[in-house]
Amino acid sequence: MTSDRIDAFRETAGDAIGDLRWNDNSLVLRPATGWTMTWRQAGPLIALTFSPPASDDALVEIVDDKASDAALTAVEADATAGYPGQALRAAKALAKRYPTDRRVARMLADTRLADGDVQGAARDYRALAADDLTARRAIAAAPGTASVGVVARDGSDLSQAEFGARIDAAIGDSIVAGGGLRRVVSSVHADTQTRRAGDTVLDASLAAAFDGAVRVQLLASAALDDGVTGGGAKAVAGSADAQFRVTLTRHMPDYSTPAQVLAGGYLSRALLGVTYRLTPGLVAQADIGANRYGLAGRGGASDTIVANGGLDYLIRRQFPALGLTYRFEAEYVQRMQLGADSLGIIPLATRENHTVQGLVSGALGTVQMTALAGWTVDRFGGDGPTASLGIAAPIGVAWRVEGSGGITSIARPGFTGRQLYARALLTRSLGDTQ
Repeated sequence: MTSDRIDAFRETAGDAIGDLRWNDNSLVLRPATGWTMTWRQAGPLIALTFSPPASDDALVEIVDDKASDAALTAVEADATAGYPGQALRAAKALAKRYPTDRRVARMLADTRLADGDVQGAARDYRALAADDLTARRAIAAAPGTASVGVVARDGSDLSQAEFGARIDAAIGDSIVAGGGLRRVVSSVHADTQTRRAGDTVLDASLAAAFDGAVRVQLLASAALDDGVTGGGAKAVAGSADAQFRVTLTRHMPDYSTPAQVLAGGYLSRALLGVTYRLTPGLVAQADIGANRYGLAGRGGASDTIVANGGLDYLIRRQFPALGLTYRFEAEYVQRMQLGADSLGIIPLATRENHTVQGLVSGALGTVQMTALAGWTVDRFGGDGPTASLGIAAPIGVAWRVEGSGGITSIARPGFTGRQLYARALLTRSLGDTQ
């Protein structure tokens, strides 16, 4: 359907339309408040009938225990268009109005899963005795997960490989406790020699989910070799289509720079962020905050202001999905303490990266693949290519493998110029797989 035909339909229906949004893959249509809408399909054609609000003396109580196909389709369209929070609220309203409709119950479970509430989705799937693969995977993941992973990055000044193992276990319906162990192996490339160091870090977390799509996570971390310990909290309110987040951490073990690798380091951070879906095909995000870098046993050595932002524009939803992304990543040095040699204790440089990439994404069977390629411009440094390829695939009911790798020219603390990187993660659900 073309935009001209949709505009003509909007003009014809007039005040009867309360909401009309569309993209190349879905269309959301709701009647105005008080109006009713019915539809019937004849082949490729759909006929719609709008009825105006009835007068008070004509109102009669209608008893109906089944949701209409149009109501269910509207929820599904919201989820498909990238509005999981809106879809979940609509599904909850339908479930409250039609408590015995199994289609509504299934829709509620599916929208919970799309919104990231695995435990709530699993609870609803069990109540329905659902045994399809989607339901079984959610039920298996609800009690918790165990994972092992590796991250490697090779830059001109610093190369690192991080090996980690982690377990997250559910406590009740809304609390998840987690713990993990990481080993960070680093190589610092000096003028004439390479210095190596290894650090072991113990992590712990406690996450709680509350009504209203609010999630809070408490964090703790300790570097076993350096004696650096820290903690903090993260809070997220809202769904992926409209989200506000706050991060506050203090003295968390950190090995972002060569100085921190060699002497042991930490990072304290305060960060505010927001994500908002402007249209079904356009998402904006922004974060701003402050970092303090320090060395083990010493006060903060360098302070910076950080700012990140971006736009994701989806050109095409159907296979293969096509899009454009823009990323702004900046860090502005505010204070840098000098040592006895008049050099920075933790040397940092102001950076401001602008990256534009094209995106191609799609599923080949059960394997989801995403590729990006583009160019990065650093206002205070050099320019260069940025490209990546990522895959994610479930294996049976309980296993999932993820991997990505590529080249980036986005400057980061300790990593200047072009860098190569790779990540791999294997996750196993701890629940029932039958």
